[in-house]
Amino acid sequence: MNETRAHTSIDPKTSTDFKLSSDLKIAKVEAFRLKLPYKKPISFASLTESAGQYVILRITLDDGTLGIAEAVCRPGHSGEDAVTVAYQLENFFKPLLEGADPLGHLALLALIEKVRACRAAKGLIDIALWDLRGKVFGQPVWRLLGGGKPKPVPLTWIAHGNTREAMVEESKRMAADRGYRGMKLKTWKRSMEDIEMVAEVRKALPKAVIYVDGNGKYTEGEARTILVNVKDYNVSFVEEPCRFVDITRQAAMAAFLPVALLGDQCCQSLEEVNAHVRAASVGAVSVKPRRTGLTESLKIIALCEAAGLPVVIGTDSESRIGALVRMHLRSAIPHLEPWPTETHFFDKLGDDTFAGEFNFVDGTITPTDAPGFGATLDQRKLELYSF
Repeated sequence: MNETRAHTSIDPKTSTDFKLSSDLKIAKVEAFRLKLPYKKPISFASLTESAGQYVILRITLDDGTLGIAEAVCRPGHSGEDAVTVAYQLENFFKPLLEGADPLGHLALLALIEKVRACRAAKGLIDIALWDLRGKVFGQPVWRLLGGGKPKPVPLTWIAHGNTREAMVEESKRMAADRGYRGMKLKTWKRSMEDIEMVAEVRKALPKAVIYVDGNGKYTEGEARTILVNVKDYNVSFVEEPCRFVDITRQAAMAAFLPVALLGDQCCQSLEEVNAHVRAASVGAVSVKPRRTGLTESLKIIALCEAAGLPVVIGTDSESRIGALVRMHLRSAIPHLEPWPTETHFFDKLGDDTFAGEFNFVDGTITPTDAPGFGATLDQRKLELYSF
């Protein structure tokens, strides 16, 4: 019998000719630079933007199957713009990927480690390979990860605003109008005004999951005397309250706070998370596929589960394309279940390049049975927003 590609409908239980190895090949690797508009300007901790730079990675197999992935590129946060990440993909990684077997996933991840750093580009490659795997085998990624029938995934809204009044109003509106179950509040004032904001949101949303993000703005003394007061309002996490000079100081703060210290910028790799787990310098971890893809994120989640630490899927300012990646991960892994996912940025974008079925209802998203992550690209919009 002729060799058969891995995605044909052969039953391995009954066929003696089932081919475990793949004869598929990566034919093309493309990186698209995009500028996506926001509905209105957004104030982050370090900048204000009215549009965001993104990179779309598209990997095409020799039979035409497409795997896609997306990453935001914000130099103020990661030191990379879309030009940088696209350059890395086209010049460093494309020569390593083209002609390779896409189902040799771990071998490819080992291969691309020949290039140092480039975490966003490597995360894109990993996610596109997962998307391809699902499409080759005709299965959604949540099923490949071992998940059962998905339930609606609750989402967290992140309130961005320059005033307490603006963030309180935004939180109330997005819970009432869009159904968001969680609220992350930016505590940037370094004063009791931050605590008053949390108190007002808790009063308005008594059942919501609420946590705060200091973005490293507080001094350690201020965190101990001011930010600690969020404990009175059933706050689940305090994320990145300070910029600590070393891990020992962070461990002391984690021990002092009566609310779990959520590690984000300090937890950018499996190695960093392991160091913080061993030092007891975090009480929870934010995992972000932009920096750890899906494969490394799974390892981080397993490590945290073994250590008894909660894990939150943090936002990467993803559009609907990236949102579905997070939904598949959250749906499949039971340890993630207690906490809403920070996927919300699609609701702040004016448009994106997504095509497909996107089941957002009452503050939740439910993954479908579509192969891979269930996202495809709108070619017209891809051309419209490319630069």
